Amino acid sequence: MSFIVTNNGVLRESELVESGANSEQIVYEVFRIVNGIPLFLEDHFARLIRSNQIAGLHFEMKFDQFRSQVIELVTVNQKSTGNVKFEFLSVKNENRWSFRFIAHRYPTPDDYRIGVSTDLLFAERENPNAKVIQHMVRTQANWMIESQKLYEVLLVDRDGLITEGSRSNVFFVKDDVFYTAPESKVLVGITRQKVLECLNYLGYPVREEAVEASKINEFDAAFLTGTSPKVLPIWSIGNQAYGGQPDSVRKLMLRYDQLIELYINKEKTQIK
Repeated sequence: MSFIVTNNGVLRESELVESGANSEQIVYEVFRIVNGIPLFLEDHFARLIRSNQIAGLHFEMKFDQFRSQVIELVTVNQKSTGNVKFEFLSVKNENRWSFRFIAHRYPTPDDYRIGVSTDLLFAERENPNAKVIQHMVRTQANWMIESQKLYEVLLVDRDGLITEGSRSNVFFVKDDVFYTAPESKVLVGITRQKVLECLNYLGYPVREEAVEASKINEFDAAFLTGTSPKVLPIWSIGNQAYGGQPDSVRKLMLRYDQLIELYINKEKTQIK
């Protein structure tokens, strides 16, 4: 039995009345629970605030309350690992919110070792800077992922530029220089931010430039970043296959895992 934490208290999932169909916009945030700790929660909350401001929704919850609701969700479900989704919506001038555990697909050890299959989807978000549910893009992406047995699809905008994944950010690598689309073109993922910090720590140059879909064959490697995949190598984009990942990507993957461990240890110390 799964429980959901809402503005009306703790409910069984079966008791929640879905009202998203009556709302023009649903702002949401997805974050990961590791060993009972919500990972990089301060960053996710800051992005949630920005998304609500962009969407024009009035969001009054403070961080301490937000964090306490997450801890309550973990406690009532007795679940220390998984992905949590927070949704905030306005229905007939009434604000509603909920926290719930959602299904996730974490990559396998072979996915991290070999990489995953992706393809291109010619679509773009209406407002990439706000984490707002956009059903058309999500439906198209899900159909491609399921029908072609992909891990992810990469969005291509009207200018032929690869901007981001349908639920991730994407990086390309050439001669140990890392390329990713600028913030203006993407939903700025929390993992993306942490990866940029890791690359700075490791001393690798980064160019915030979107890669042309027609030039993916000119790069040595590519990888996804996100809540579930963390730093995940790409094996192929359509018919374009990449070989083994360069040392620079492997070092980045190791450093990101170290960053997670440091964060969890710090949070456990604060809880004590």
